[in-house]
Amino acid sequence: MVATKKFIEQTVDKMVINPEASITTASENVYEILKKLPGVTVDNSDNISMKGKQNVKVLIDEKPTYVSATQLAAMLKGMQGKNVDRIEIIENPSARYDAEGNSGIINIKTKHNKAPGFNGSTFAGAEIASKFGCNGGIDLNMNYGKFNVYGNYSHYNWAGSNGMDATRRFTSAALNGAYQLINTRGEYDGQSHNYKVGADYFIRKNHVISIMLRGSNGNSDGEDHNKTTFADQFMLADSILVSKSNSNEQWKNQTINANYKWDIDSTGQSLSADFDYAWFNYTSLNKQNGIYYNAVGDDLNHNILVNTLQGNDISIYTAKLDYVLPLGKKFNIEAGAKASFVNTDSKIDMTGYLVQNDRFIYKENIQAAYVNGKVQLNKTTLQLGLRLENTISKGTSVTINQVNDTSYLKIFPSFFVQQTLNKDNNINFKYSYRIGRPDYDMLNPFRWMVDPYTYNVGNPNLKPQFTHSLGLSHSFKNALITSLGYNYTKGLFTQVILQNDETKSIYQTNENLSNSIDLNISETVQLEPTKWWRLNGTITGMYKEIKFNSATDSKINRWSYNGNISNNFTLPYKIGLELSGRYSSSQLVSNVISRPRCWIDLGIQRKILKDRGSIKVAINDIFDTGRGSAYAKYGNVDIDVKNHYDSRKLNISFNYNFGKAEFKTRSNRSTASSEEQSRSSK
Repeated sequence: MVATKKFIEQTVDKMVINPEASITTASENVYEILKKLPGVTVDNSDNISMKGKQNVKVLIDEKPTYVSATQLAAMLKGMQGKNVDRIEIIENPSARYDAEGNSGIINIKTKHNKAPGFNGSTFAGAEIASKFGCNGGIDLNMNYGKFNVYGNYSHYNWAGSNGMDATRRFTSAALNGAYQLINTRGEYDGQSHNYKVGADYFIRKNHVISIMLRGSNGNSDGEDHNKTTFADQFMLADSILVSKSNSNEQWKNQTINANYKWDIDSTGQSLSADFDYAWFNYTSLNKQNGIYYNAVGDDLNHNILVNTLQGNDISIYTAKLDYVLPLGKKFNIEAGAKASFVNTDSKIDMTGYLVQNDRFIYKENIQAAYVNGKVQLNKTTLQLGLRLENTISKGTSVTINQVNDTSYLKIFPSFFVQQTLNKDNNINFKYSYRIGRPDYDMLNPFRWMVDPYTYNVGNPNLKPQFTHSLGLSHSFKNALITSLGYNYTKGLFTQVILQNDETKSIYQTNENLSNSIDLNISETVQLEPTKWWRLNGTITGMYKEIKFNSATDSKINRWSYNGNISNNFTLPYKIGLELSGRYSSSQLVSNVISRPRCWIDLGIQRKILKDRGSIKVAINDIFDTGRGSAYAKYGNVDIDVKNHYDSRKLNISFNYNFGKAEFKTRSNRSTASSEEQSRSSK
């Protein structure tokens, strides 16, 4: 049977994805679904970008995820598509949302169930590549009179291998074109446990109070073997460093939310209040040791050893109040206020041939207020919003006694208009002014060693970036969606690769540059050639320009494009088949150029157990063509990198639903701490 909903729908201020409109998507995990979204790209490090723009904010029911990219991937792999009502792609968020996030928002809305009683679902799966991984979970709901109780738990275990081949060429006259050849191979494994429990109590029919606890904890282990060869301009080896690195990471986080909502009358007038407390703990232990050899393999008796223990504690307190007032059938006003208080405490203890002992304390307080108005005039919908945010922050490097104080007051306007031309055509225009605040770990001045000649370092002097974002789109029957987008970012902060010729080391940090321009044009199509075949796809063309310094006018720019297509086939005997593909051309990412990649995926599923269950087998990247490579050539930096990792994977999954089909809870309500938690990447 063909679903009545379109897989993709365009509204006045967002694009909506309906997972249940796809035969196979409903039985997939949310991580795999994200890879199919129009204009969305997920790289091998689990970083998510939208139409070439980095630092996309991912919310679950308008709540932050509060984890790093790797931990977010583990969480999303534990969420099933069948439990997702819709996924919202918001390139220009309204004033109701925090102004944080210049690249847009992906909001994953879970389902509201409606029938009283008990129901639930369970799932299990296996992931097979160079190593074996597995996942499983359960979701339970109960509704008895004035009480709703719900909870879910998921576990994800991952394992695999990765590696890197890099060639660095030193271009300075002193080094005369010498080379550094790096070969790294490693193995990793880890696991995460994710949970959520909550309850709703209806004091009266229109008054409800709710509490919720959501958390995650996990660990990851890795072992890397590295060989660094120092060669002359003719690629003849001079000396070799052979090193080994062992690492262990552990993390825990919890969010406690209390919510009250009053539905004042039947017109839609309402008042709601949220209070959050969230905390996060992260620790990492790393041990590196290495031996230097000469060109013929003799030990040079110059061994190196470094042990690093680092960690951080983050606590976030937030409160917000929202009010909705409909004025007749044509007008609607929203208003609200929010306050947040963030405290981070980070420590590092490094001993060996490198010594570093430091403590970094960061405190931030944001007060915000907004008003949002919407009016429906015949075939025209207008929406105008203003958001005011006052930010006060202080970062302190305890050991060196360096203090950075920052405060600023900003107004963030947003404007949307949708014009319905006829029953088949409508046009949307959208504008918003956004801020991008650095993640807390970006401000931390600590040095994180990858190997003796590669490291990452934070920048406590980073300033926020500000973006003007405009978009224009046309929709024809929601079958053809054409969009144009323009972003201008002032004070862009981005990752840059820098090189120290004296120490022959290369490091990655974040810096504020002058500005950047992003242009994009995309076409999304969804068709039903036959009753048993559904097709949807998107192709996006992008132009990115980064201006490094306003005084010198130095800049880098590049055109690029990517596309994805998905074919769903309904076959006899309750069998569904999906064949999909993705392609990404070379792209400008910060000051690095990534090379083209492509993937082809195949999945087949069958409904079983009276349609309450399903089993699916899928192969990701059938031809193993999705591995990435990149290069950077500017200033004294000349580096070429090829990555190795498990791109081709076999996935087997099973899903089963039990109890009544529908049930109502408020488990997908939003909480107060949206922006703050999403900025904690470690």
